[in-house]
Amino acid sequence: MRLRKLLKMTQVQLSQDICTQSTISMIEKGEIKPGLDILYLISIKLNKPISYFANLLLDKDYSYKYSIVQEMEEQTTMQNYQLVYSITERELSYKHTDAWFFAVLKWNYYLSSYKTGIITIDKAILELKKLLEDTKNIILEKDFLKDRVYNTLAFLYATNKNFEFAMFYYNKIDINKDFSVTPRLNQEIYYLRIIYNKSKTYYDMGDLLCSQELIIIGIKKSIKLENMSFLGNFYYYLGLIQERLNAPISEISNSFKNAYYFFKILERTPYIDIIENKKSEYLNLN
Repeated sequence: MRLRKLLKMTQVQLSQDICTQSTISMIEKGEIKPGLDILYLISIKLNKPISYFANLLLDKDYSYKYSIVQEMEEQTTMQNYQLVYSITERELSYKHTDAWFFAVLKWNYYLSSYKTGIITIDKAILELKKLLEDTKNIILEKDFLKDRVYNTLAFLYATNKNFEFAMFYYNKIDINKDFSVTPRLNQEIYYLRIIYNKSKTYYDMGDLLCSQELIIIGIKKSIKLENMSFLGNFYYYLGLIQERLNAPISEISNSFKNAYYFFKILERTPYIDIIENKKSEYLNLN
């Protein structure tokens, strides 16, 4: 009901070509459970994956948990780890019994604790590895949580200059996994983050060719998915690599211009400032 109202859709509009208005009404009141065929059509109408509605049927608190997870993801993207820490600290005090939601909270709690200086990077790594050990694999597989934790561990090890372990965890993630469903699936979009982190780790290791190869994969995937969230980052590092490989000035300029373009669209102010202050000579080339 909440999602339907957010889309400013009436029960009659939702029911059109699916079922009767009274059926929609009974579903929203919890009086009946829809069959898979109706659930599938409702998911198309409301532009949500069918798994979202399946979870709603299985867990009456799913909408609340879903909103919390979305909020944490949005704040993480904006690097607002203090707010993520506050959210996780509050939610963990409620002692949720949902094993998956608890694991998601703990993952974000340890990452944000490190990012805000509350715990050391070594402590964060230790706790995340323990989280993987203590959580059943079937729980970790839900919504690719295991891959997300692997990505965080790899990122932390790379930050700590322990590139061997960083690559160990990156290589546990199959970034070439083939999805037979919609190309807009969140999991595949999240893998853009993993590709970026892994390419940056190769760059920090000095393996410029492996970094460049992954960046090109990331750019192609981003275009295929019609998602620009990491295009600025990919092009920026591509420009850095091209500089170090003494590529033609025109190629370097094109990469930094592309990076600047996407950073401006997404209002990524810190990155815009970096290019304007450190790479401005490339922006002025024709």
